[in-house]
Amino acid sequence: MFKNIGRIGIDMYLLFQHHTTLEILRNVSTDTDIFTITGTGWHFVKYLGPAVVVVGPDGRSERNQHQVMAGPTYQGLFPKVALLPPSVQHCIWMISVPLIYPRLEAAEQIAHTVATGKKAVTGTYNLLGKVTSSVAGVVGAKGVVGSGFDSVKKAVGKSGLMGGILSPFGDIDVLDELRDQWTHESKDLERTYLIRTLQGIAHQKSLRMTFLSGAVDCCGAGLVHDPAKPSDHKTMYQIISASVVNTPPPPYILKLLHNHKPLYVPANGHRSTHQPSDTKEDMMEIFQAEADGRPREMKKLMGRRNYVAVVAYDPEVVQGTYGRTDLGRGGAGKLSLAVDFIVQADGTGAVGGFAAGAGAAGVNKYGPVIIPSLELGR
Repeated sequence: MFKNIGRIGIDMYLLFQHHTTLEILRNVSTDTDIFTITGTGWHFVKYLGPAVVVVGPDGRSERNQHQVMAGPTYQGLFPKVALLPPSVQHCIWMISVPLIYPRLEAAEQIAHTVATGKKAVTGTYNLLGKVTSSVAGVVGAKGVVGSGFDSVKKAVGKSGLMGGILSPFGDIDVLDELRDQWTHESKDLERTYLIRTLQGIAHQKSLRMTFLSGAVDCCGAGLVHDPAKPSDHKTMYQIISASVVNTPPPPYILKLLHNHKPLYVPANGHRSTHQPSDTKEDMMEIFQAEADGRPREMKKLMGRRNYVAVVAYDPEVVQGTYGRTDLGRGGAGKLSLAVDFIVQADGTGAVGGFAAGAGAAGVNKYGPVIIPSLELGR
């Protein structure tokens, strides 16, 4: 059943997102639009003018509990980026789940505890239910007692004490979310491989890498960087924007995400121990104030509906070039990207106009986060 759901989902994705079908794609001999590498999953490389490229790897079709994409998929994607023309300054990777994100080890421990407690509670009530129902069957009250225990289990289940923690299938929702993260230990080596390989390509091509992601129901910005060499090829930015229809994560999750644990990317082929290395992970504190001007305690992530606006511009000649992406290395100069977060104001359902800073009607703008181009040789 789930395989058929997945098959239909791929058909609908191709039809509504790319305006094509599997039959059409299999009869196309070029990969200038969307392409497959292993026969599972569809990827794309799109140009937004000669200076900005968007790479869209399919991070779902090959995903399982131990990987996001298969090895041959990476071996097919990396050469396409390494062979981009010299005019390209920014490569934006559209990756569904953030590559750079705070860790949730504490939440995972809590979720495991809840999972153990759920099994114990369910097992206890199932046992009591069987014993009591057997006794009640002697006196003809088995149906009444059985329905009573069903009500008790519901009270501690999805509609009761476990509400908001269990998935529709009765599993621990938080654990499922954590396993889906790039930062989960099951994806650790693959994540390091992706980051380190892209750092190498960035160095070779003088190409700024940026990740654009969602799927965590909050917004924020982070980066990996070498503290000793700011803005060199090891600096890659992470932009996170939540779907406009999704509700934010619970406050305790956001609180756990605002930890100050220092994080480092290990050498390729090594598991993360967060010992200091040449690549540090950080989240930016861009959400300084609430809509009414009150200072925020949690400044790195905001759990409200939002979207991002990304604009390319030449910082030396902003007037007249703002928003243009046709100013590659053969043009007028270097391009930077300015990213603004448009966030729904607290307690409002309407989306009205916005202004720089707090106090807008319906939404607020935070930012910009400036992503500079990479100088040649850095």
